[in-house]
Order: sequence, then structure tokens, then C-alpha cells
Amino acid sequence: MRISMKDCRPYRQMAKTCRTRAPREKRVTWPRVKTEPCCGGRYQVRHLRRDLVETAARLWRKAYPELYGSPHEFLFDPARVEEWVALEESWDRDSLSKVYCMTVLEELETAKVVAATLLTKYEKNLQVEYTFAATHPDYRRQDLMDDLRRVTRRIAALSGAEYLTTFCETWHDITQKWCLESDWNIAGIFPGNFIRWNGENEEYRGCTVHFYKFNADGEDYATKPEEWHLAPAVRKVWEVLQEVNQKPGGSS
Repeated sequence: MRISMKDCRPYRQMAKTCRTRAPREKRVTWPRVKTEPCCGGRYQVRHLRRDLVETAARLWRKAYPELYGSPHEFLFDPARVEEWVALEESWDRDSLSKVYCMTVLEELETAKVVAATLLTKYEKNLQVEYTFAATHPDYRRQDLMDDLRRVTRRIAALSGAEYLTTFCETWHDITQKWCLESDWNIAGIFPGNFIRWNGENEEYRGCTVHFYKFNADGEDYATKPEEWHLAPAVRKVWEVLQEVNQKPGGSS
């Protein structure tokens, strides 16, 4: 049943500096991307298959143990991965219904997942989040991520999302540099944003650096700074972010 908004009014009439459109059904769909073996034929980037779920869960436990006890701990559990992540065998259905898309790098000789990325969709917001990227500790520093990142970018770009976001851990500046060297904009730093495991019997609240960029014509529908109502301190923060984001590499 459609909700009636007849007697409702926005707090303030906005969107004077951008395009508007009639509300419509919003759909973010994980596209199927075909790939070929890479890295001398030893590996292949692919969508997660059911027979790779166990080794994928093992990868996340080994490569990203900090997720233990966090909202993303489900990545460690094969049963929950199979339930929540789109799978190759049921792609036509899962690409529409599953919130998560995991792209993996399979070592063909061993049928083992040695690296992976995770995308999350917020369909009603036409948004895709680049949530995680991870490489098994035994396979790091071998330049294995390039093809995986390329396919992941293609999936996000073709998904129907118009707003892309990501966050990076403050203990892992490699991913921050990836964003700064690409066309991401710094959104801010969120102290204590996520629960993180610290080994043994310890956990803490970790800080994350957040980035964003528009996809397709998403920016056309975004309100511009001249109509924003910002407190003076917030305006200063925005001006600094703009200055940093306009510089190549996001740094002075």
C-alpha cells in the first residue's frame, strides 16, 4: 500500500541548486561480470561460489580478525555468508535480493580464496558501500589486488547506485592511499566508529576514515553548498575538506 504524504511538508524547501525528480522505485542490482585467469594464469577473480564459501570465511578470519565481535563478524561464519551474500549459482535471484556482494580471487590450483572484497548496498538510498578488501597474510605484497579491485569497481559502477562510499581503518593506510590516488573525496574521520578485536581477550573502538564519490548522474541531484544551512564551525570543516579534496592525491 502506498503511503499518502498529502498533508506533510518538508521542514525547509530545499533542492534549489540541483535537479529533482519524482520518487520512484529504487533498485540496486549486482551485475554479473565475466573474468579470465590473471597473474600468469594462477588466479581468477570471480563472484563467490557456494563451494568457495568455506575458504572465503577462512580468509576473512585470517586476514581481518579485527572484525571479531563487530557487526561484520558474519563474514567468519560460512552459513551466514551463504545466507547473506550473493552466490554465483543463484545470481539471477541473489543479485536482486542479497545485500552483500563478495568478489574473490581464487587460486586455481588449490581452489582457495586468497583475497576478497565486499560491497554493501543500501537500495532505498541508491548507495553502494565499498565495505572491505582483504588479502590472506601468506599472499600479501604480491600485487594480487589490481584485478580484484578493477572488477569490484566495475560491479559498483554498473549496479545502478548513484552514490558510493567507503571507509578505511586508521591502522591500515594502504587503503587510504588507494582512495587518495583515485577520485574519492574525503568525507571525514569517525573516532570510535566500530568495535575492533585486539587479540587475546581484548577489544576497543577503532577509528575510520570515510570517503565518498558520485556515480552516474547522482551529483546532479545533490544540493550544493550555497543552500546549505551550516553552523560556523561546520562551515569551517567543509571549507577545509573542499581545499584538501581539490588537491591531487588529497594532500598538500
